[in-house]
Amino acid sequence: MVNRRTVIRGGSAAVAAAAGAGALTLAVDGDNVSAATPSDQDTNGRDAVAAAAGTPAFLPLPPNAKPLPDNGKGYRIQRVGSNAYVVVTGFVQSVFVVTQDGVVLVDAPPASSGKLKEAIASVTAKPVTHFIYSHSHLDHVGAVTDFPNVTRIAHADCATILALHKDPARPMPQKVVSGRYNTLYIGGEEIRLIYPGANHEAGNILTYFPRQRLAVMTDVVMPGWAPYRGWGNADYLPGILLGHDAILELDFDTYVGGHVYRTGTRADVKQSRAFFVDFWNTVKKNMSAISFSEAAASVEAENAWAAQKVWIDEIAKATQTELVERWGKQIAAVDTFTADTAGSVVVSISTDATVNFP
Repeated sequence: MVNRRTVIRGGSAAVAAAAGAGALTLAVDGDNVSAATPSDQDTNGRDAVAAAAGTPAFLPLPPNAKPLPDNGKGYRIQRVGSNAYVVVTGFVQSVFVVTQDGVVLVDAPPASSGKLKEAIASVTAKPVTHFIYSHSHLDHVGAVTDFPNVTRIAHADCATILALHKDPARPMPQKVVSGRYNTLYIGGEEIRLIYPGANHEAGNILTYFPRQRLAVMTDVVMPGWAPYRGWGNADYLPGILLGHDAILELDFDTYVGGHVYRTGTRADVKQSRAFFVDFWNTVKKNMSAISFSEAAASVEAENAWAAQKVWIDEIAKATQTELVERWGKQIAAVDTFTADTAGSVVVSISTDATVNFP
């Protein structure tokens, strides 16, 4: 079975294996990459097979959401500044910057264990001296122990969560920053750590390398993709929008979001923000348009959970239909987790957001 944990453990390789003969084929000729996709007839055939098997058929991925070829070793290195690099392993990403004194690394997903060391060594002989926790989630930082001699840096809110975990795979930081703005100078490189408040997780920070024109904020923007379920089970959904705004305040060329097959641009962040606002407002509209009392009439009167479920499910179905119609050809996977996420938005609108949000 392919699920999020499968992707976390093995990148996209496990997903591609499960997809079988219907998977995307990439033909590489020098620097030119062409995507060979199945014919419409094959696609319809797969849909028929899926229907017969009782499994859903999904919208095809837009071209800019599909995987790029790796180096044959399971990862891809992308230079994104004079001395900054992104390592893409399947569906996860890390960033490293080579400074005068050593390497600063942001995130180390378990799927990249071993590969990160090899990728860094292919660029520089300098050691990794510093590690920045984007946040505490294991799927992004669980391979930090591959670099035992680094100075680990995290926001205070992230450090609080790490202390609660007591997980040897996620050791405590030696340096903790607090507040909204912090600036570090490591090996001659300016690094700004920006915390717009709780978002995907409390303590999830935006790391900005001004000289590299590089912004890194994990699990907030997925360039070219709809968000994962509930924006990754976000701690505070309104904070997702605040995260977008914090990114867009910066002067950057490259955005790294920790997931998907490619890096992003300012246009990707703007598109993601527009999707968030449309999503939120569509849910809010449907909450007003769909009668709770009529939905509740179909279940036992005293069963408050059942009444909520029927109402939320109707809102979610209506919301997904609208968003697929408006966004289905622009960004990937709008038809996958949108209904699930809509349920999270209903709760957040009811509990988190201010009256005029967004």
